[in-house]
Amino acid sequence: MKILIVDDEVLTREGIISNIDWDRLGIDEIYEADDGYHGLEMARLYNPDIILSDVRMPRMNGIDMARELHKLLPASSIIFMSGYSDKEYLKEAIKLKAVSYVEKPIDASEIESSIQSALEEQAVTYNNLIRADYHSKYFKGKLGLKIIYPVSKENLPEYTKQFEELGYEIKPGVEFTTLIITLKSPVSNISDQQANDLYAKLKELSDFYKLNHIPAIKNDEYIIVHFFANKSIEASISYICSHLAGYLKKDFHFYIAVGKTVRGLKNVYESYNQAVALLQSSFFYEYNSIIGQEINTAQRALDQSLYTKFCEALQQLKEESAIQAVEGIYRQYRNSQHILPGIAKDMYYKLFATLIQTASKLHIPDFYESDSVAVLDFISRDKNLIELHELLTDKIHLLFAAADSSQEENPTVHTIKEFISKHYNNENLSVKDISEHVYLSSTYVCTLFKNETGKTLNQYLTEFRIEKAKDMLRDPKYKISDISIKTGYSDGNYFSKTFKKIVELSPSEYRERFGR
Repeated sequence: MKILIVDDEVLTREGIISNIDWDRLGIDEIYEADDGYHGLEMARLYNPDIILSDVRMPRMNGIDMARELHKLLPASSIIFMSGYSDKEYLKEAIKLKAVSYVEKPIDASEIESSIQSALEEQAVTYNNLIRADYHSKYFKGKLGLKIIYPVSKENLPEYTKQFEELGYEIKPGVEFTTLIITLKSPVSNISDQQANDLYAKLKELSDFYKLNHIPAIKNDEYIIVHFFANKSIEASISYICSHLAGYLKKDFHFYIAVGKTVRGLKNVYESYNQAVALLQSSFFYEYNSIIGQEINTAQRALDQSLYTKFCEALQQLKEESAIQAVEGIYRQYRNSQHILPGIAKDMYYKLFATLIQTASKLHIPDFYESDSVAVLDFISRDKNLIELHELLTDKIHLLFAAADSSQEENPTVHTIKEFISKHYNNENLSVKDISEHVYLSSTYVCTLFKNETGKTLNQYLTEFRIEKAKDMLRDPKYKISDISIKTGYSDGNYFSKTFKKIVELSPSEYRERFGR
């Protein structure tokens, strides 16, 4: 809580500050001013919750200052002090709904009692504001969802009335533009503070460009914002989108789809529908993109032979040719954004499936035994083309590296790796178990593995488990506690510490960045 003490006598201000137990009252910020003018300046700067003010001061007295403060900070509480038994001042204080009127010389206990009353008033005011804000957001959200559907001529007066009840004047020529924001995570994952900050940012942008706005949430996935005004708004929308994108990228991965500007309340659904259509093409964009009406819709025939070239490159174990083929496929889809995302996903599904089949033929178990499920499940989610392509490219490099390694690898080391890939989820897996499997002593197995791979057995096992954990963290159906157990860690805290040490992100941070 913040308090502003306004009095032209320095000794009075100092006496009040030194004789009151502010910590006990819950006051953690104290500001001072020596007259009404400076009091207003300080109030504008610091937004105090309580103003303790002398009545008679030079330049601007406390009553005149309080009148201005009611316009500036209507929710603040005012306590007046005066050394004069002036009934006229007392009457004005009552009119201004001051919490109390304390006579000088000041009694510290009386001041504390008045501040306590002001704090109680602040608590009631705060709770009322919270309720009012909740109801306002609730009714705006309901109205925001209603107008995404066609408004009939018969219902138009009722909808207009609902806008007016929320404080908006809707004239026949009112212009609307609908924005849809979709985040990588569900909207319900946003913290209360982030949600409040986002609402505040939308209001700040609306106020700056002299527009109105109504936000709504749909299906825990879309943040819909209708901007509107009884004037031309199209030019302002591009600036709003730019500022909003700059704000969002600090905390989120997102897309913003911008519908066309329409005239009249009954046509808002057209702007919304166009934003929905544009959002479908987000698959072809990087995160943090603003998707407007400039989408490239030129029709291009796709070169189907590139998939054949990819298959041939895998059969012949030509890494460079395989990469060239998938780069060609990627460029085609990036330049053909009229294609439905499902068609592109289907092609990447085939590419991944072919890659996994090749790994199986080459007997690379740690690539295909569990990755086949993880990778194909990854494709089915709402990932964008760039992420799919990056993952595919990584997997191609991994396949060829594993193929090269398996061709040159010591047979015993290869057997050890196969054994680990099948039993890594056993928390009791030990060097003794591994050495018994290959019929060699533990000392010899450790020395051989370190000499051949440059890693200790424990180091390799830990890194293998963490890689499997990363795959599962991309899938929201797995709880982090379950992933810990599935990768051989019965102690969730130890799993989290080990994961962060290797990946430099906690499991939850990794999921937020790379998961759905």
